[in-house]
Amino acid sequence: MFWSRRIDKEHRLVYRVYEDGIEMAQCRGHYQSS
Repeated sequence: MFWSRRIDKEHRLVYRVYEDGIEMAQCRGHYQSS
């Protein structure tokens, strides 16, 4: 299962947690500015 965490208004992290570490799937902007 992947988790998504917003860093700020524009950027987020997508990651998966294992017993012995973390796999980073995505580190970039996602949200559109209005």
